Amino acid sequence: MRRPGFRNVWADAPQAVGPDNFYDSTVEQYALQPLEVLSLRQMLEFGKDAIYDKAKVLKSARHAQRELPKRLARRLMDLQFLPHIFVKNPHIKRVYDAYLHAFDTLRSLPPACTPEDNARLTDILQRLVDEHAPMLDALASGLRESSSKPFVGPKLPNLDAFFDSMLRSRISRRVIAEQHIHLAQRRPGFIGVIATDFSLREAVDHAAQRTRQVCTETYGFSAEVVCTGNLRASIPYIPIHIDYMLFELLKNAMRAVVEAHRGRRGQPPPPVVVRICDAPSSVTLRISDQGGGIPEADIERVWSYGYTTADASLRSDSGGSGAQPASFGSTMTQLPRPLTSETAHQIRSIASGAQMVAPSAGASGPWRMGGLGFGLPLSRLYARYFGGDLQLVSMPGYGVDAFLTLQHLEGDWHEPLAEHQSAPFEPEPHTLNAYP
Repeated sequence: MRRPGFRNVWADAPQAVGPDNFYDSTVEQYALQPLEVLSLRQMLEFGKDAIYDKAKVLKSARHAQRELPKRLARRLMDLQFLPHIFVKNPHIKRVYDAYLHAFDTLRSLPPACTPEDNARLTDILQRLVDEHAPMLDALASGLRESSSKPFVGPKLPNLDAFFDSMLRSRISRRVIAEQHIHLAQRRPGFIGVIATDFSLREAVDHAAQRTRQVCTETYGFSAEVVCTGNLRASIPYIPIHIDYMLFELLKNAMRAVVEAHRGRRGQPPPPVVVRICDAPSSVTLRISDQGGGIPEADIERVWSYGYTTADASLRSDSGGSGAQPASFGSTMTQLPRPLTSETAHQIRSIASGAQMVAPSAGASGPWRMGGLGFGLPLSRLYARYFGGDLQLVSMPGYGVDAFLTLQHLEGDWHEPLAEHQSAPFEPEPHTLNAYP
């Protein structure tokens, strides 16, 4: 639902927002400013203090005001350095316009010095988070449409590094924005956006429920999902990050199993098995399927943005008119987590409320089993952002084991240095003091 007085950057006609011409260097000046490295220890300690100290909330507000325009400016510069034909695609153009609108909106605000200033900033941050939710749909549609042009497609450069930069920055911006939005809320089990004791068994059950539902709607049946290992394991983490990664991995596994076994009438397909392996500072989830495996020639291509083996009938395209794209990632919030415990209730609340790091949360558009080619590379990006990883081991003729490693969000984690670099810029000095 659109908030009164706020535009919809994906459905309304594009507007001329801010300075956007060759001779205006505002965006470049912001992009050249050094970033402040996010530190998990500072986020947690500062978040605990902010519950009792309102001055800390205002410091957090000013940090968001300083940092978000710089990160948006870098992505605007990245877009400007792309081939003109790609940027002129209506979907990519809307991403650029949305970023420029957010950049101008945030840099025009005076520093938050009062609770009233903070309330206004928080409302604007929430609105921008909501407005930018369909960004991945637009990026995926723009890449697909540009690559499909017979003359343009073969001449486009490899855009994986560009998408890594865009989406890594998106993760960091939403962490900054959502952490501040939720900072003043005393939610049990959370410090800002971080759940301090997140149940992995509940996360697997939630992703399995959604995967089986979309699989049944697509194919008419689904495979079972069996969870084994340390079923009591829990970690401090951002719930929607795990929700997205598990859902994408289970969709891939489920689709492979169902398509490999749907001709065997009267025999249920083999289950997808998730094993939770808990270690002192990390957790690894092994997701095993018997879907035939990935051909050796494709094992590296699955990490490229836009690459997909899904049949075109599984996709929900938005056409080439630049209209509002179908919702990639809307599954993040359409099916609430079952209320099996207070923790599950808290997780559902954050997922259906701010949708901070959900890749997309548009209200329209059907669930999809696949077809956009962003699920695996983005899931690996989410895992690596917080020091984890995602690896695939394929056994052609049998199936795939996906190993998702998650680091506990505690200790001395710092934001990856790659976020502080951009295509047109060299690495520059940075500070670890994100909350001065």
